Amino acid sequence: MELELLSKEIIRPTSPDHLQTLSLSLFDQFLPSSYVSAIFFYNDQENKGDIVVQRLKSSLSQTLSLFYPFAGRIKDGVTVHCNDEGALFTEARADILLYDFLRNPSDADLVHKLIASPDHADPDTWPLLHVKVIFFKDRGFAVAVSVSHKICDAASLSTFVCSWTKAAKGYADTVNPEFAAADFYPPADITIEFPPLLVHEKKSKTKSFVFGALMIEKLKNRASGGKRVPQATRVESITALLFRCMTKAHQSKVGEVTEFAITQTMDLRPRVSTSLLPHKAIGNFFFLPLFMESSESKMEIQETVSKLHRTKEDLNELIRNDPEDAKSRFEAKERIASAMLTSLCEVSPETETYAVSSWCRMSFYEADFGWGNPVWVAPDSIDKTQVVLMDAKDVGGVEAWVTLSETDMAMFENDDELLVFATPSPSVLI
Repeated sequence: MELELLSKEIIRPTSPDHLQTLSLSLFDQFLPSSYVSAIFFYNDQENKGDIVVQRLKSSLSQTLSLFYPFAGRIKDGVTVHCNDEGALFTEARADILLYDFLRNPSDADLVHKLIASPDHADPDTWPLLHVKVIFFKDRGFAVAVSVSHKICDAASLSTFVCSWTKAAKGYADTVNPEFAAADFYPPADITIEFPPLLVHEKKSKTKSFVFGALMIEKLKNRASGGKRVPQATRVESITALLFRCMTKAHQSKVGEVTEFAITQTMDLRPRVSTSLLPHKAIGNFFFLPLFMESSESKMEIQETVSKLHRTKEDLNELIRNDPEDAKSRFEAKERIASAMLTSLCEVSPETETYAVSSWCRMSFYEADFGWGNPVWVAPDSIDKTQVVLMDAKDVGGVEAWVTLSETDMAMFENDDELLVFATPSPSVLI
């Protein structure tokens, strides 16, 4: 697949004059330089390229008036200058049919090629937001949205896209996004030594696997049991199976006793009261509960689910506060930040870390700009976490994007236990 770049343009907010400085939070300052990205595929045989582009540009400009830090610039690694300099909007043309592209949707390299920002793009500085529209030969098109991870997580990306689609259809968005990350996780002195946020530099391979609704129910039955977890959730069950299969693949290569870290990224918004954090807050509001395992562990699914459940109970204890008491709220935030720092400091850069982030229930398949819902959605944040879970196109299903070293992936994708419940992503029918 070859891409031809058609145009580049800077899109500024419709209502400018947002001159202010936004501080990055404690963890934002040290997040790796990358984008949180998703790409939405549309099969609209009636569309005309110029109409698509004009609608997207004008509605993006309106939306940036609400999400104005996305049009700013990061300065000195610690602040965002909300100076309305704009977001980058590019158009490109692919030399294949959308139908042919979607015949092999599990090819993460092709997905990344579509999303990739220009060579000069730096998520640490500019553009903080990059939108890329790709037209295929059969009138199908894709919209790729990438926001610097310094100011955005998956939930924030979902909120932004939802607001943008409303503007594209002429509706006023009632959402008033709050950029409150620095209030929740106050900034730190950047001269201090900070533990790496689960970054590993190694040659990797990404592939996607689909868990159908029926197989998820069977997996949940296997994962459930005992007083602690009488009924496992679909995310807990899939996560436990993936951890088991990933660690098996790695241990078959290592052949010696090693220790590794397990974590499941938790979005704090639905877990805390609005007195602590607005549910539409924009930024990185995650908690990383870590627990260590030995390669001698069999990583039994029920036991892993129990441990994952225990981390949620521990977080609930950290969150506990009196919503009416400012001191109680401050102490809760302090406990959460301290607990996450403690966990991260316990992991050395050499420790093998297995991380899962869930993008489920984030309404990505409802991203209708006026041409109907997308026929397929894919993430491109895999370099930062080893697994991203998303709602699958089929109702009730889950698509898992898994990143492992090339040698581990060769073992993982042929794991019989995994393939009982999941299949490599099948062709998307349009």
